[in-house]
Amino acid sequence: MYVALLILILLLPISEYFLRRWIVGPGGQYISETDGKYFYLMGRIILVITGLFLLFFVIDRTDEVTIKSFLLILMAIIYGFDSFIEWKYIKSSKSFLVPILLLLIGVIYCFLFIF
Repeated sequence: MYVALLILILLLPISEYFLRRWIVGPGGQYISETDGKYFYLMGRIILVITGLFLLFFVIDRTDEVTIKSFLLILMAIIYGFDSFIEWKYIKSSKSFLVPILLLLIGVIYCFLFIF
């Protein structure tokens, strides 16, 4: 399970790089270059802190299925948030499709190799 998670952690950023270059192009605008960078940063911090709190204090870490399900749900929430922010603050681009496709790649990978 840990090797599959490590591969997923390496697969998603590489996929993001190539998808962003393919969909948006090499000169695409990033969320850090817009007015939404503070909202994006605060939202990401809140999501990560909440996810870590739930993982360490609420969820039963001895049950492997529960942790896998939690990671899938957390991945869906984070990439959904990324897609919404990119759709909201980068109107002229199709960059909001990149997090949706990354979520699709991540979920398919999880169901094929982790579950």
